[in-house]
Amino acid sequence: MEFSYSASTAEGSMIKGVVEAESELAAEENLWRSGLTIIDLRRSIHLPPMDTMLPSLFGVKRKDLILFSRNIATLLEAGIPILRALVLSSRFGRRSMRHILLDISRELEKGSRFSEACAKYPAVFPQFYVYLIRTGEEAGNLPQVLKDVAGYMDKDEATSAKIKRSLAYPAFVCLLAVGAVFVMLTFVVPAITSLFDELGGELPLLTRIFMALGDFFSANFLYMIGGIALVGVAGYAYQKSARGKKQKDKLILKLPLIGNAVIKGQLARFTRNLSMLIGAGVSLFEALRLISETTDNSVIAESLENVRVEVNNGKLLSEAMGKDSVFPNLMPEMIRVGEETGTLEPQLAKVSALYEEESDRAIAQVTSMLTPALTIGVGFIIGLVAVAMFSSIYSVVGALPE
Repeated sequence: MEFSYSASTAEGSMIKGVVEAESELAAEENLWRSGLTIIDLRRSIHLPPMDTMLPSLFGVKRKDLILFSRNIATLLEAGIPILRALVLSSRFGRRSMRHILLDISRELEKGSRFSEACAKYPAVFPQFYVYLIRTGEEAGNLPQVLKDVAGYMDKDEATSAKIKRSLAYPAFVCLLAVGAVFVMLTFVVPAITSLFDELGGELPLLTRIFMALGDFFSANFLYMIGGIALVGVAGYAYQKSARGKKQKDKLILKLPLIGNAVIKGQLARFTRNLSMLIGAGVSLFEALRLISETTDNSVIAESLENVRVEVNNGKLLSEAMGKDSVFPNLMPEMIRVGEETGTLEPQLAKVSALYEEESDRAIAQVTSMLTPALTIGVGFIIGLVAVAMFSSIYSVVGALPE
């Protein structure tokens, strides 16, 4: 433990510093032995770094790993040793990545291999990445492997980004609609209600419903905010659990239009990574294990695990995939051609390109259909509230004596 202290020397000079000791009593004894008179002594408090507290914001991103892989490959091709290349790379980029690269450099100085050092950071370097680095080290073509894996990960990142964008827009518009209605019922409608009370008269049923909702929202504003926050936190925690994540993933795949875009993107990613791993010399059984463990969607990951079990029992990959409804009928047939001709790796690359195009078309279809539908829906909800209010104003004004 570290203790910060303020003390005076025998000559009366004031000094401050830090001392390491097992306890506060041991720290005091060390300072007294040094001839210092302790004025203040307290345990040092060190906050964890931001990348540890908020890894989603400040931690290492996939883009950081892609950039690192390309930089290391370029330095190795220029004849720079791996250790020096890591030290040079640790001077640039995100702080969290720089710290990890320095730790990896220290591991290499102790005699570890590059792949072994990377394996100690599974949150940064996926298992398939470590496997590919290991094959590159054994085959003596590490720079080329690094460039290849960076290219595959770049395509993977682009596919994931497209899927997220297709989901982000509908979510944003729906949130905007809910927020607009909430503001109107909480602040606008109660303000108009007081006007109707003064003028009197019979109000339409729709207006009375909105006024009742507005009074309820206004009276329970803080409770509703607290309830929404509580539901949000509980929902976030639930979808982080294994059961919650599976339910969320199932729901996403069942959504009209969006589910089709998501599954096409996931299949493109699966076949691309499988082609890369098989090309690097990884066995099919091990490649399926690595991909199933790194797949975002738990439903597809479960299907891949079932395929892996079937392959382990002696089935061909195409046969095992044909038994699972997650995989479209065309995919096993195309893979069977690769198995029969001994060209599984390039055939998987072709399948990946096909489903990447299918994913792009599905995403374009989602955007083109949801944009007008959601715009009309939001306009209808807000317009309904406005019509209810203005029709009531006209009815009240019309009932006033001339």
